[in-house]
Amino acid sequence: MPIDAADLEALLPPLDDAPGPELTGGGTADGLRFPGPVLTGDATGARFLECVLTDCDLAGVPFDRARLSTCLLTAPRSPAWSLVDATLLDVVVDGGRFGAVTAAGAGLTRVALTGVKVDFLDLRGATLVDVGLTGCTIGELDASGADLRDLRLVDCTVGSLVLRQARNRDVDLRGAQIDLLDGVADLRGCTISPAQLTGWATGLAAELGIRVG
Repeated sequence: MPIDAADLEALLPPLDDAPGPELTGGGTADGLRFPGPVLTGDATGARFLECVLTDCDLAGVPFDRARLSTCLLTAPRSPAWSLVDATLLDVVVDGGRFGAVTAAGAGLTRVALTGVKVDFLDLRGATLVDVGLTGCTIGELDASGADLRDLRLVDCTVGSLVLRQARNRDVDLRGAQIDLLDGVADLRGCTISPAQLTGWATGLAAELGIRVG
């Protein structure tokens, strides 16, 4: 089970306030609290260990190849947040608003997103293990070619879900309202609801070469 915000906070040691809002690429932040509102600089390849980021504006701060371990992000925001090839372990994102989150090739293990709103969530080629999305609103979620293991969507609204060539194991989509599914032939390993099956029946028939009429 992915950790929730309350349990994660209980695991954190007493935190020091970060010395400033500027991040340095490749640096290490250990046991720090970033109280916002605006972070600057570059977090490419950086490490965040037992940190809390509260109400932070992440605009223009890349987190590509960064490593976040036992971290809580509360109400982060950015028009575009890049996490390409990043590693997230025991991370909670509680609230927040993003235009686009690009996490292609990233590795997410025991990660929880709660109440997050994002227009475009790019998980192409990513690996997700024990990840939960609860109460999230997502315009488009592209998981093409992703490795999805123990992924659960609860009370989520997804405009478009792309699963082309995704590898699924114990993926539970029943708690999501999904308007459009691209990749119905790649649903193997997913659990869906009867209503979802009815809604996607035409696409499934087309993928299997079945004519209905």
